[in-house]
Parts: sequence; C-alpha cells; structure tokens
Amino acid sequence: MSKIIEELKIQAEEGIPVLVEGKKDEKALEELGIQGNFIKVSGSGLKLFEIAEIAAESSPHVIILTDFDRKGNELARRLSEDIQRLGSHPNILFRRKLLEMTSRFIKDIESLPRHLDNLAIEEFPTGAHWYYH
Repeated sequence: MSKIIEELKIQAEEGIPVLVEGKKDEKALEELGIQGNFIKVSGSGLKLFEIAEIAAESSPHVIILTDFDRKGNELARRLSEDIQRLGSHPNILFRRKLLEMTSRFIKDIESLPRHLDNLAIEEFPTGAHWYYH
C-alpha cells in the first residue's frame, strides 16, 4: 500500500488536484505526508458540477478520492462523468486500489492513517525491532 501512497504523494505535489469529501479527509492525507491542491466536495456550498468545473479548469488530470461508502461511490461516479465532460481526465485508480486493499477494514479516507498504523503494528509488533549494522 505504501507504493500507492507514494505515487499519490508525487502526483499531488505535481499539482494534480485531489477531490476529497471533507476537511477530515484532507487532514488524513496530510498526516500521510501528502501535500497538494485538495478540493473539498462537501461543505463548500457549491454544486457538484461547479466543483468539477473548478477541478477541470485547474488541471488536465484530476484525482478523485472520495470515501468508500455508497455516498462516496455516487460522488466519484458523478464527478468522474462531469470532469470528463469538461475535457479533463478523472483518475479514480488510487481510489479503486485503496478500496481493494482496505474494503474489509475502513470505509472512508479519514481512517486511512490509523489503518496504516495498525498494519505497521501487525507487521512489527512491539518489541520486535530490527537493526542493521
């Protein structure tokens, strides 16, 4: 999963806008070291199509990273269609890969840092430190 996070980090730093549902999702991605042009879908007061316009006008590519629940699926579908209609290229690959890897464990982006911490703990339980000399 770290490869996906690293690739997302690179693309976000290159200026590709990342559509997220809300402030908690943005904060979670920042906790993972991802900095970029986050566009929040919820709470902006804008219509979904207006958000798609802002994203499509700012870049020929747009990453859609909505939650993995029914609402997030619907938002991803509608945003993807609108962004494509506006001549930009929606990228839902990160969302799809994260969903495949976490679907049994989490339902939203804001839970991603905690999930990754839990995976690290499982891989390296307390007391199991590896040192290379």
